[in-house]
Amino acid sequence: MKFSEALRIRIKELCGEYDLNPSTLSQKACGNSTISSFMSKDQETLYMPTIYSICLALNLSLKEFFDSQCFDDIDEINEIRNQHQSPQ
Repeated sequence: MKFSEALRIRIKELCGEYDLNPSTLSQKACGNSTISSFMSKDQETLYMPTIYSICLALNLSLKEFFDSQCFDDIDEINEIRNQHQSPQ
């Protein structure tokens, strides 16, 4: 799974937990449509300051945000792990 897909899954989980839709979360966290655009795949990247804004809006730590099974199998991270584990 790509990291962006995992982020979308996590935001969807959090929206469910906090009874919000992506548009409401976007307005609450950033005051604009950044999260909504990301969720509708209009943009492919969600930057760390936006993730931090989500955490502030939901009173979560970054650790709590990333504490989800959706982040357990990220392709980009697995590739880096494999590169470091391969004999040189």
